[in-house]
Amino acid sequence: MSNNAERRGFALPTAILVIAVMTIMIAGGFSLVSAERRSVSDQRAQISAFKIAEDGLELFLVRRDSLLPKAGKVPGAKDSVRINYAGGYADVSLTRIRPVIGSMSGLYVVRSRGVETVGTYAGTPEGVRTVAQYVLFEPAPMQVLAGWTALSGLDKNGAAGTLGGFDGCADSAAVAGVAVPLNPGFEGKTASVIGVPPIDSTITTDSVTIDWKAIVQDTAITPTITIPGGSWPTAAQWADTTYYPIIRINQADFTLPSSGRGMLIVTGHLTISGSVGWKGVVLVGGDITSNGDNGISGATISGLNVKLGNYVPSSTANGTKQYNYNSCEVAKANREAGALVTLKNTWVDNWVEY
Repeated sequence: MSNNAERRGFALPTAILVIAVMTIMIAGGFSLVSAERRSVSDQRAQISAFKIAEDGLELFLVRRDSLLPKAGKVPGAKDSVRINYAGGYADVSLTRIRPVIGSMSGLYVVRSRGVETVGTYAGTPEGVRTVAQYVLFEPAPMQVLAGWTALSGLDKNGAAGTLGGFDGCADSAAVAGVAVPLNPGFEGKTASVIGVPPIDSTITTDSVTIDWKAIVQDTAITPTITIPGGSWPTAAQWADTTYYPIIRINQADFTLPSSGRGMLIVTGHLTISGSVGWKGVVLVGGDITSNGDNGISGATISGLNVKLGNYVPSSTANGTKQYNYNSCEVAKANREAGALVTLKNTWVDNWVEY
């Protein structure tokens, strides 16, 4: 017969073992739940950071001028700005890959790095995503029918000089040397007129698609300088060959004070005398009287007030003239009215950062 008094107890060790196993299982469960919560939190943070990055990219493309008020209209080598959101921020940068060359658009890449700053576990990294897209900076498009388009007609006195429609930049198709309505048309020596065709007498008021009414009402083009009120650029400003302002003249009669470049908008009559000239675009509501040895390289349109239903006399070109089409000068003059345009199929959300 066994001696029960000598049997060892096993209940306590078994209980301890069970408790230990249950503790490990519970700890493992908590660890699994914590890992799952952290994984879900990381995914949520990534989605939130992605939204911030994409919002920053789109906002920059639409409101670059207001976000970077001190930056030039034409983007430089690199622009950057931080856009703050509730719960995070986007660091957006615009980097130039190719500058504007002649009438060729500038190529840039916009990168937006979105960062979520709230809702993360202590000691864990913030949610970060970067998106990017290639964009072009394109000068405002402009219809050019001729080297000189005169909606109220043009009188050329003397055969010296050239009224030309062949592109001085040599990267665009030739246009007419002179474009005028059939009536009053072109009067004077045709020997100085060259282009394809030399003289286009078939245009009408509607042929010129420039919204002159919107320009006159100050809604279509924002000028760099408005006269009266502002001052004509100084010699030091003109010394900068990259300076292409938009100058608006709200006067009945205006005489060009000096040679210059950019876009010249004259609501009334324009007089150009002596050797004074212009590079870029000249838009004149009234007629132009051009005396002496001078010219314009780019595009000239006169008599635009005809589009408003007003009578405008014919423009007059006396002496040696050099009024020639140049697509590069037209593009440069339209830069200040240009904009960033996205390139299709270039958006990415896996931009590599170092």
